[in-house]
Amino acid sequence: MSIRKYRFDFLNLVEEGFAHAVDNQRLIHGVLKQVHVYPTRFDYEDYFQEAIIIYALTYEQYMNEHNDVSKFKAYIFQKLRWRITDLLRQEMRYSEVHFLEEFDFSTISQKTNKLLENLNLGTLTAIENQIFQEHFIHNESLVILARRYGCSTRNLRYHRNRLLVKLRASVTL
Repeated sequence: MSIRKYRFDFLNLVEEGFAHAVDNQRLIHGVLKQVHVYPTRFDYEDYFQEAIIIYALTYEQYMNEHNDVSKFKAYIFQKLRWRITDLLRQEMRYSEVHFLEEFDFSTISQKTNKLLENLNLGTLTAIENQIFQEHFIHNESLVILARRYGCSTRNLRYHRNRLLVKLRASVTL
């Protein structure tokens, strides 16, 4: 088979697939409903268009391999369900990764500054002040701090807990 003939057959089958997809829009809407993509969703039309494209390309592939229209509806229904589910999962993973890009960190720093204004560091003991600076602000572990200051982690946990009580008391004021 020549490339020109194959390309012509491919385009005819894809065009036929699009026509078939337009005729079976209820099936596509049913698939979207089953995977919980409803018309009230802002990107419903995007998923609908994606489903039509998948439908047409799958129609071309199925007709080349099986050439049996009678079993195609069940096949395409399942294929669309799987592919739309994959797209939804991909979107969810993308939004989880890029969520922090949309987050406004300036509000956190403003709230933190207000809380720290209420905190009187003069009331803290020397060890509590070190734990506050090194453990809470610089994220040093208590094990490293215990080695650095030659004391037990149990002792540092005790002072950390006392510090937390003081911090909570100053925040609630």
